[in-house]
Amino acid sequence: MLAAHPWAAVALLMLVTILNNMDRFLPSILAEPMKRELGLSDTFLGVLNGIGFLVIYAVAGIPIARFADRGRFGAVISASLAGWSLMTALGGLVTSGWQLAATRAGVALGEAGSTPAAHAYISRNFPPEQRPGALALLTLGAPLGMMASLVVGGVVGELLGWRRTFMVMGGLGLILAPIVLIALGRGQPLPSRAADPATADLRSILRKPSVLALCAASGFIALGGYASGAFSPAFLIRAHGMSVGTVGLQLGLLNGGLGVLAMLAMSWLGGRLARRDPRWPLALLTLLALVAIPFGVAGYLFAEGTGAVLCIAISNLVGGAYLALTVACLHSLAPVTVRARISAVLLFCTAMMGGLGPLFAGMISDVLTPTYGVEALGRALLIVPASLVLAAACFIAAAANFRRDMVEERVTD
Repeated sequence: MLAAHPWAAVALLMLVTILNNMDRFLPSILAEPMKRELGLSDTFLGVLNGIGFLVIYAVAGIPIARFADRGRFGAVISASLAGWSLMTALGGLVTSGWQLAATRAGVALGEAGSTPAAHAYISRNFPPEQRPGALALLTLGAPLGMMASLVVGGVVGELLGWRRTFMVMGGLGLILAPIVLIALGRGQPLPSRAADPATADLRSILRKPSVLALCAASGFIALGGYASGAFSPAFLIRAHGMSVGTVGLQLGLLNGGLGVLAMLAMSWLGGRLARRDPRWPLALLTLLALVAIPFGVAGYLFAEGTGAVLCIAISNLVGGAYLALTVACLHSLAPVTVRARISAVLLFCTAMMGGLGPLFAGMISDVLTPTYGVEALGRALLIVPASLVLAAACFIAAAANFRRDMVEERVTD
């Protein structure tokens, strides 16, 4: 049991998050061989990696989070990990695009419960001043998982093929699931005030302007981020003639390395500045989004080869670095008894908006291909920097009402 060692528990949850993101983004690096073997279009791939996956993820997250808000963190996380890992492994056995879509739906259903429960676990076990650091360690799993997905998927995919790669990744999660249950236990008792209905009014929390603005900002980041994650590898392969392995290594290492550095820097600086003014993390998020915009434009239009990889990786920094500070801010706006559900609402918004990114990019690419050929996908991916403009505006709106919307933090029993 790791209840007495919360930082060790967060490290374990980070490992779960790594596997979460590896399984989620695995079809992106393997899109080209999957497309050839199963006869898929870019629009189908956009649905598969975007809205088809994320609608299920979004809808399932909130009801599953109810169990986590009752303190059943370990049971929810372990069951979620086992479920999505099994469906990932089954993805290696499919013979058609629709069978693959069904297994990805199962992955989405499994992954829906893990992140809100992990967020609630951290808010339950860490005081407010330590939460940005703990959430940063947890969310390091996102860039590390994306990096591992690209690197492992690219290298192992070339060596073993995409089918065996799916099976290997699913097997890793199935091994880890019982370990998570033993380490975290089934759950933790909640404070006695959890029975107070006034502390559990999720609807009143969702009416706060700053909560709505944070959810909208996260949704726009997800729209661009999922479009980039789904199609950037294919863009580099088509437009710049790179191999699957080369794209996996270069983009994966840059995404992961820069993402980790950005997340640590943002969380450290945001935590320090928030002691002076709780709105400072929102200002940092706004600045990061604005800085990333020109790199996104350059990566998809002007840069060549490795320069394009670097620009795309820099434009992806927002997607890796925003979540820890955003969740810390969001949990300052909600009482402890609804924090898993408020995280699930946040992920609902990112999933629904994020699902549109690959769909729009795939549809635009198919429409533009007769005119632009291999360059069509780059034009379509300009929705990535456009989404960052809208996200920056939403972070500014959230800061305007943040102080007024904060809840008083009370020590748990």
